[in-house]
Amino acid sequence: MGDKDRFGVSMEEQLAAYKAKIEDARVQAKDKGPDFFDRWSGDLEQLLETYDKARYKVTLLRKGSGDALVELRQGVEHALAELKTAFAKAKGKF
Repeated sequence: MGDKDRFGVSMEEQLAAYKAKIEDARVQAKDKGPDFFDRWSGDLEQLLETYDKARYKVTLLRKGSGDALVELRQGVEHALAELKTAFAKAKGKF
């Protein structure tokens, strides 16, 4: 397995972990009642949008090659860092 494949698998594993955390936060918000869920559903949707952007960049990375690979890898790392930050901020509200 090449570096690109190992990196892509690693990023996919990290994204899967964040997707599970987002879904867990959604369940926790629903368990706290409809008022709480309605108040924080926007934050949850924003987390899912950030997740989708990161997922898209991983897909591009897996398909990319050559010179674009370094740039794509940096984009994936940045997207994952954004997701991590966004999740940390949102999780503090729950």
